[in-house]
Amino acid sequence: MTKPWQLAPWLAVAALAASAWWWQTGKDAWRAPTARMPELPVVAELPSPPVFHAQQALERPLLWTSRRPTGASDPKGGMAQELMESRLTAVFTSGKDQLAVLQRKDGSTLKLGADSKPWRIESFDGRKAVFVSADQQRVERLLEHAPGPEPKPAQPQGRPRMPAAQ
Repeated sequence: MTKPWQLAPWLAVAALAASAWWWQTGKDAWRAPTARMPELPVVAELPSPPVFHAQQALERPLLWTSRRPTGASDPKGGMAQELMESRLTAVFTSGKDQLAVLQRKDGSTLKLGADSKPWRIESFDGRKAVFVSADQQRVERLLEHAPGPEPKPAQPQGRPRMPAAQ
């Protein structure tokens, strides 16, 4: 009779040989499945977005009752009216070049120089600027003082006093 400790190594070698044989034959037997394309859902094309022109929106303000522009009929007269409503805040002079800075009613700035079109600055005498259009229309504007920031009330110096206890 064989002792169990002599049989165990033979069984281990036999199991290892069977595993190796199974490994080699099983490797060749497996084949990858054929590739399949998934079924894609049908997608409807999106309609093209409407063409939006910002100029149309600016010409037709949203909250006006008439929805018609006020000064769209005469662009030259509109610029003259805009100059008359603007405030001349500064004129910069460098040699023969001059640049006038005007503030519109809405708070935006308008810069006109000696070469700007359709309006240009013709002369400035330190107090009054004369603007001329391409069709020789003239507008005079006085230099206006821009209000500065409001002064803050003076703060007392030293430690603040505590109110008296009652």
